Amino acid sequence: MSVPFVPTPKKVLHRMLSLLELKEDDVLVDPGAGDCRIVIEASRHYGCVSIGIEKLYHLVKMCIERVRRENLQHKVIVAWGDLFKFEYSIATAITLYLGPELNEKLRPKLERELRPGTRVVSHDFEVPGWKPIAVETVDGPDRPRKLYLYKAGVSF
Repeated sequence: MSVPFVPTPKKVLHRMLSLLELKEDDVLVDPGAGDCRIVIEASRHYGCVSIGIEKLYHLVKMCIERVRRENLQHKVIVAWGDLFKFEYSIATAITLYLGPELNEKLRPKLERELRPGTRVVSHDFEVPGWKPIAVETVDGPDRPRKLYLYKAGVSF
């Protein structure tokens, strides 16, 4: 099961990161990172460590090149692999733009591995069974986008 790479618009990704209230000591994980725009922006603007998980080799290669160009090798990790095999307990914040089926399939793993207080923001798609602590609509360039904010220990 996979979803196509659809880039998150800049305005939407900045609001996602803002909702997470990132700090320098956070570890952000972005499963299905695509071109790594979210993890790069998070590390550049908030100083946190960011990990992008991507299974498509050409996107991983692009991510590594972008991280080098931005000189963020000390803050951004690009993991080439399956998002279902990653250990999420390291995360203090998660960004999702995966679609309803993948959100539902990933949910039990996140419930087992996320520590209380870990924040999760999902772009456009709810995580079935979780109760958001905030829902926002952001005007995107082509259409309004919904953001769902969750917190481990509160939302699930």
